[in-house]
Amino acid sequence: MNSTSSNVIPKAGYGVYALTPADTQKGVSLALEAGYRHIDTAQSYHNEKDCGRVIEQSGLLRPDVFVTTKITPRNFATGMMTASVQRSLEDLRLDQIDLVLIHYPYPWDQIPMEVYLTQLAEVHEAGLAKMIGVSNFNIRQIEFAQEFLGDIEIATNQVEIHVFMQNRPIVDYCRSVGIQMTAYCALARGNLFGVPEADLGPHPVLMEIANDHDATIAQVGLAFLYHEGHVALATTTEKDQIKSNYDAINLSLSDADMDRLRGLDMNKRIVETPYFPIFD
Repeated sequence: MNSTSSNVIPKAGYGVYALTPADTQKGVSLALEAGYRHIDTAQSYHNEKDCGRVIEQSGLLRPDVFVTTKITPRNFATGMMTASVQRSLEDLRLDQIDLVLIHYPYPWDQIPMEVYLTQLAEVHEAGLAKMIGVSNFNIRQIEFAQEFLGDIEIATNQVEIHVFMQNRPIVDYCRSVGIQMTAYCALARGNLFGVPEADLGPHPVLMEIANDHDATIAQVGLAFLYHEGHVALATTTEKDQIKSNYDAINLSLSDADMDRLRGLDMNKRIVETPYFPIFD
């Protein structure tokens, strides 16, 4: 399969984090059927092969499907990255990956950023990736990467963003320098729908806006991110939910809706790992 022709990242992305091979094949197939044209995977998800198989068998033309994968830090050491991306290409059954990201900075800088950014640039220059970007980078790390990579554009920074964690400092910085933000955990891993163990339902603001638009809470959460200008990734393997999530791309929110949703920001980070950087 040949490369896509566009440098635009489709706003609605289907993510395959934590999906088994069987669920990946089911989910990607249903996502493409529903209208998704952006599939987001990673080397560490161990399902690139499953994504590639479904995309190849979908009957869609290569320019119509945008594929993102992420390089695991295990492949950051000198001389390892290019070979790892070539394996990803084989697994994804592609000649070129649309977007290749650094999954997250090497923990505690035990491998200096220069080492893996040099290799990321080589991956791009060799044509293995049409675009490159980063994930889980804070402002200091983005600034360093921009200066180091020079004329090579950072296409996106993929970080946790949802109505309860709007990550404004890094969002505002990236917006100011023209870097697209991609939101993972777009639905706060189910927290938008309430916290059953605490006997808490959805936030009243989310419920009211969803009711006003005859929409679901998930659609409101995703539409909020689209209106903020972000790419948003959602994951489910339920056919009706996949279609409903995809349809959020067409949900129009008012300025008043957006102001109310912005007011839900609690800086509530869902993904807490000791080796991810502290966001600004």
